Amino acid sequence: MPDGNPWESLDAHLPRPLREALEEALWRPIEAQATLEVLAGDASFFADPGRHPAMFADHGVVHVRDVAAGLVRLVEVVDGVLLPARPPARRSMVQTWGVALTYLHDVGMVDLSRDGRRVHPQYAAHLAFSDDVTPLVEHLLAAGPLRRGLDEIEHADPFGMPLDTVVREALSLSAAHSKSTIPWQALVDRDTFARVMREMVFTSMAEHRTPGSGGDGIDHPAPAAAYSWLTATSGPKADLADDLVDAVRALRAADVLRQRGTTLRTSGGFEIFFDARSGHAMCTLRPADGRAAYVVTYDDHRGAGEANIAMASLTPSGDLQIAFHRGAFLGEAGVRRAAESVANAIADIWSDVVPSFRAVTSRGLQAPSRDADHLVVRLERPADHPAFADLVAHELGTRYAELTNRVQVVEDVESAAPAERRRYERGEPVDPQGALVDEALERLAEHGSDTSVFDRGVAFAQVCRVTVPGGTVLVERGSPPAFVYVPLGHGLTVRPVGGYSAAALHPWVPVGTTGAIRRAERNADIVAERDVDVLVVPGPVYVRSWLRPLRPEELAHRLGASAGCG
Repeated sequence: MPDGNPWESLDAHLPRPLREALEEALWRPIEAQATLEVLAGDASFFADPGRHPAMFADHGVVHVRDVAAGLVRLVEVVDGVLLPARPPARRSMVQTWGVALTYLHDVGMVDLSRDGRRVHPQYAAHLAFSDDVTPLVEHLLAAGPLRRGLDEIEHADPFGMPLDTVVREALSLSAAHSKSTIPWQALVDRDTFARVMREMVFTSMAEHRTPGSGGDGIDHPAPAAAYSWLTATSGPKADLADDLVDAVRALRAADVLRQRGTTLRTSGGFEIFFDARSGHAMCTLRPADGRAAYVVTYDDHRGAGEANIAMASLTPSGDLQIAFHRGAFLGEAGVRRAAESVANAIADIWSDVVPSFRAVTSRGLQAPSRDADHLVVRLERPADHPAFADLVAHELGTRYAELTNRVQVVEDVESAAPAERRRYERGEPVDPQGALVDEALERLAEHGSDTSVFDRGVAFAQVCRVTVPGGTVLVERGSPPAFVYVPLGHGLTVRPVGGYSAAALHPWVPVGTTGAIRRAERNADIVAERDVDVLVVPGPVYVRSWLRPLRPEELAHRLGASAGCG
């Protein structure tokens, strides 16, 4: 996301003034219910803070922005991978619907009671038919691609109800962000989905809260035709249903892949974190006037696990990638507790993400390249205690049968400069037994590296190949030493600090080795003067599996042999 405006990606889908109006009307009140002043009068909070909704991850204004922006990115990443490949205009339509759904999905959390949290999906579905959402409906029906698409459907196959109602029905699908309310199977069986939605909106909120209390639910101009477009199996209505269901899939994933770690806060703005000594959950509570700060510890494995997750995302290949803030704790008990809590949090993420992308419909579109049930969890090794990732992998494999043999431990790339990480994630994996590695071993040896003891399977397992466009800064001075690069051709130039001259880099000579070995920031810029392919090697992989320093006598032998070859 751009540093200046982290929510800029949303502007193309919902204008900022509309978003801000929705935030103030629907999301800011959630924050007001989670302040310390309100919690001070709630005995259930003091009895069990970890299970109190006010202490859950943020459901306020920042949360809706974060999930909406995450959805926009996610649709770009999984297009053609876990979702069908769509043309740009239609992919943008999925994003627009997804952002609109996001701006309703958690508004029911304004009631932080246990019953309020239980029925918050139904609250969102009902709200879609209220005057509070009219500005959003009017925007979606204004002149533009979405309105043109609805008009074309209406002309070809009339909905049998006003377009205003169709849009409200579409927005009510935000209730499906809840996996317990709408199971993943309903995303596949559209008849079931439509039936559940009809039952939801035609049942009053009083009835949802207290069965037997009666009530008729929302007013609807054509109850018999409600959600009928959702069950279409062909034609433009089916395309609309596919786009909206895929927007729901993306919302379900983006919601659980929300920001965590050092950015994790409650709806009241309280920081949730973990004790680096013990792995216990902690929180800093502050009153509105900021005159005090109360650091509170409590039993909450879920909160502690989420607070130690620095990043959870889907990679361009569709796998679930997890990075940790730390792996070192004081004492074995702290390490074990932290590994258990993190494993629980990861299992929760997995159980939300994978089912959301099962049995995707690809009617008239290129089918996804990955089956959700074949995805893996990739755990990055934290720098302070790399073996922590192995402990978490063990916990996942032994506690959750579904994850047995589906967890991989990989090197830490979370600390990389964002551009380098994105480049690596989008790279082409290198086959350790392929022809490129045959050539690499030969060429690296010719140019100074000792490849005689390389274990190909280990040394190249996490290596990828990327094309660096001309004019790109591959490495910036001062950046973390996350990767070592091996240029496969001419085109890279190094620009050192300290007044030393720039120099062209020779193919097959690794660059970035100094930073990786000494684990210190880079001391030079590296720029691609023209397009050039490079191998990208995670720094720890290079140090552990590639690096073999020569002894003086070995260097003398090599130099002599080179001279002898004249």
